[in-house]
Amino acid sequence: MRYYLFIFAAVVLLALQFSTNKAYGQRRGDGARASLFFAAVCGFASAAVTFVIASLSEGGFRFTPFSLLLGAVMASLSCAYTLIGFKIMAVGDMSVFMMFLMLGGMMLPYLFGVTVLGEFRGAEPWRIALRVAGLILLTVSMLFPVFARKKAGRGGGLFVALCAAVFLLNGLASIVSKTHQTPGFWSFDVVNAPSYACLGNLMNGIISVVCLWILDLRQKKRGEDAVMEASGESVRLIPASAKTIALIIAANALCNGVSYTLQLASASHLPASVLYPMVTGGSVVLSAVAGRIFFGEKPDRITLTGLLLSFAATFLFLF
Repeated sequence: MRYYLFIFAAVVLLALQFSTNKAYGQRRGDGARASLFFAAVCGFASAAVTFVIASLSEGGFRFTPFSLLLGAVMASLSCAYTLIGFKIMAVGDMSVFMMFLMLGGMMLPYLFGVTVLGEFRGAEPWRIALRVAGLILLTVSMLFPVFARKKAGRGGGLFVALCAAVFLLNGLASIVSKTHQTPGFWSFDVVNAPSYACLGNLMNGIISVVCLWILDLRQKKRGEDAVMEASGESVRLIPASAKTIALIIAANALCNGVSYTLQLASASHLPASVLYPMVTGGSVVLSAVAGRIFFGEKPDRITLTGLLLSFAATFLFLF
């Protein structure tokens, strides 16, 4: 029961984290430079949060080269889908981005857990049937946002491609995290959940800074107009003070650090075929609630149907 409560708290914080992503995008734009700056600052701030958690809960921060390597791989995938997510949220609702993000983070590690980790071995047939039914419901629910956009005349190949990229990247990131937290999967020495969360966030900040440096070098060659376009300054933004931006970053770091640590801790004790569907269903629904509360986003009937299917499917994984 303890780790189920961890997951509930994690998905609440995850929905709040992506609310801060959208709030920042509304005030600083969705361009590559603004997105990379946000990812870098939040990465370092989240690393500080998880370092404190590791120091208080596990007797101190731990480090191993292999955990750092896996953290770098996870951070690269995370940085990529975060940048794409800013583009998706700029043209659509936060709930649409979260649905594809979380379904990718569920389905791929789900299949990995069943095929590679053998999580269905010895399970009762009725329990397997319920989880497979839940997987099918979640898969179907993923299609509803696409149908909604096509009905509104806003669908297109680029939108579908961006959603597919987010789906794949977050799925791979979840698999990397799951293997790190699976006892005995790797023969190398690995660290505990808070320390790994710290390493991952630290690498996310470093990778974002490197990408930002490369972007600045390219923009110097392209000229000032390219800088304006890539930084998102050409779009209409909500005025915000430095204090407001700082509060958004602090909220993002706190939510991300605690949420990711709770997910990692749960990954050591819950099977992937249970953990990730619960994170997915809960985050999809709560991100829609957060979008409604903070941004006035009102899902249409098609999107709402998909959200309800996700919510219903989540319960099938509790048995």
